[in-house]
Amino acid sequence: MDEDLRRLPGFAWYTKQPICDNTLDNAQLETRCPLDNGRHSDASVPLRYSAGKLDQLPAELLIHILHQIDIPSLTRFRRVNRRAMELVDSLPYYNVLVKHFPNIIRAIVSIQADSFDCGTLYRTLSTKKCSTCKRFGDYLYLVDCRRVCYFCYTRQPEFFPLTTQQASAFFTSNLKKQRKAATSRQILHAAKPPSVLSLPGRYCTAWGSDGGNLARKRIRLYDRRSVVHSLAEIDLPTLDKTTREPRRFMAIITAPYLLDSGRRVDWGYFCSGCKEKTRHFRIKYTKADLLEHFARYGRVEEMPRIPGRFTHATPI
Repeated sequence: MDEDLRRLPGFAWYTKQPICDNTLDNAQLETRCPLDNGRHSDASVPLRYSAGKLDQLPAELLIHILHQIDIPSLTRFRRVNRRAMELVDSLPYYNVLVKHFPNIIRAIVSIQADSFDCGTLYRTLSTKKCSTCKRFGDYLYLVDCRRVCYFCYTRQPEFFPLTTQQASAFFTSNLKKQRKAATSRQILHAAKPPSVLSLPGRYCTAWGSDGGNLARKRIRLYDRRSVVHSLAEIDLPTLDKTTREPRRFMAIITAPYLLDSGRRVDWGYFCSGCKEKTRHFRIKYTKADLLEHFARYGRVEEMPRIPGRFTHATPI
């Protein structure tokens, strides 16, 4: 923990809170997608095969090319032989991602999120603001690699992906009278809007002992913003717009803030004092934002006569 935060009065109450929303963080990614990075790097064993014509390219150009490949494809290339594995593992961006965010790599490979490349993911993780508001975006929407906060991904229509049936309704052929006219699904697949293939499991905010709503099958989910011309064109479910809709959680994973050129990460912190006063307790803060929040609302202290409940004191 950073020493600057430890010196603050009441720091003990600015901590990570175990809030479980049943996103991809809870999808048993280590079991479903184990990574073998570092297991086959014995330099004493000579390489038997090359990477073909790729080995003839200058190192700078080769790195630039590989950084622009989507991670599922990069993972498949890495499995070709030990030389390909060596090339991928030497990529600066990929190396940082695997070191600090292995579960994000596992999630991307597991749900086949292939609409963005390795470099885009690195640059997105090097930012901290939600893509649609000014809060810290402590999650990633993996359909198109955007930072998002809890409030936006549970409430904004653009983070509510479409099923194949819903998305294909926006791709109709003008040649319906022709015998060989393409179907709406064929047009959708040809257009290739950003999409993922969900994992079976329990998703959305836990209710009761089941721990979320169970999704038994894998389904293809399409980015609503890329398919729908206006986000108001499709009505959201009347009774299930936010925390009870599994589709909102199937492409969401926790995303810390990457800083110092990949040397450090900031996972962010919740403020216990905000449970009772000022702002919502689900807002997360980076270290710098937490210091500013503390200066504005005061240190956190236990409420008089209510043991175990905390609030902000008068700002210092």
